[in-house]
Amino acid sequence: MRLLDYLAPNLVFLDLTGKDKNDVITKVVHLMKQQKAIDDEKNFLQEVFQREKLGCTAIGGNVAIPHARTRTVKNIVIAFARLTPGVDFCAMDQEPIRLLFLLGTPMEAVGDYLKVLAKLSKLLKDGANRDRLIQAGTAEKVYAILEELEAQAD
Repeated sequence: MRLLDYLAPNLVFLDLTGKDKNDVITKVVHLMKQQKAIDDEKNFLQEVFQREKLGCTAIGGNVAIPHARTRTVKNIVIAFARLTPGVDFCAMDQEPIRLLFLLGTPMEAVGDYLKVLAKLSKLLKDGANRDRLIQAGTAEKVYAILEELEAQAD
């Protein structure tokens, strides 16, 4: 299983701004709809917000992985957004979120869903990896960095 099988280059959004986590999530979901990565923006957004109410999806180190198991996607989909400036996401370390990976997965893909979450968490645990993503100048560079990190992890 490769993360980049689920994260298309057109789903890498740089220097996104927002006043809070709900605003940022709404913007990313809207961009996913514009890129035709999801069909039902309203329902997908509701499901992501419902999941967020269960517990904060910030994992520390300026990273959040909001996600939802949903009937609104046929295949796993990941969008990446780099936030400028960082946004408060209720992270345990109280650091603002700069790197956001928004994940949607079909209801029946529980195993793959958990593997994606685990792989993202593993890749983003290293501060040097996070710094490279924060400093990347283009969406293409972000995608290349993720490709490199994933190859190293395998």
